[in-house]
Amino acid sequence: MTTTLLNETNVIAVSFEDNDLAYAGLARLRRLDADRQIELRGGAVVERDADGRVTTKDTAGKEEWEGTAAGGLIGLLVGILGGPFGVLIGGATGVLIGSLFDLEDTGDTESVLAALSQEIRPGHDTLLVELREPSDHQVVDGVMESRSGSVLRRPVADVEAEIAAAEKAQHEARKKARRELRHEREEEHKEHVATKVAELKSKLPGRREEVPSGTAS
Repeated sequence: MTTTLLNETNVIAVSFEDNDLAYAGLARLRRLDADRQIELRGGAVVERDADGRVTTKDTAGKEEWEGTAAGGLIGLLVGILGGPFGVLIGGATGVLIGSLFDLEDTGDTESVLAALSQEIRPGHDTLLVELREPSDHQVVDGVMESRSGSVLRRPVADVEAEIAAAEKAQHEARKKARRELRHEREEEHKEHVATKVAELKSKLPGRREEVPSGTAS
């Protein structure tokens, strides 16, 4: 028996016109994994609702990942693409607005997360998978194309790098928001303190109104 060389680790997003085919595609990947033609690390059938949230409808993967939105990298992707950050990268439109890169760089830089997000369309089931596969991609692409699936493929290393950048961008945004809020509170506090001090001074006992100059005492 010939051993298949699994020399690439990728994330794929596969969209189908018929939602049932997403489940059939995931089932077929399970069989390919059992036959050692690929290594299925994690997978999920997901759907985006009208509000932009991404829900998991079926999962597959290693035993320790079962029941946790496919766990691992796919679980992270579902959480990111269906959460607040999914809005920052354009939700279902996949438009990057500068959260990961400087605005002047967006024309030359393709966002991996934005591309994946664009594949998860409202009302359509999408197959989202992390796997090891042969570099010619024929095994997986043949299965998906036979079911009229459109495959988007990105290296896991690129996906992980952008997830890390996304986390950093969100952290920096939260820090900036806290700094601005603290500054506003400090300015408001200074104004309040000045007003209160002036009010207290006016109530000091024995304080006399100034007598206009030239007035006889």
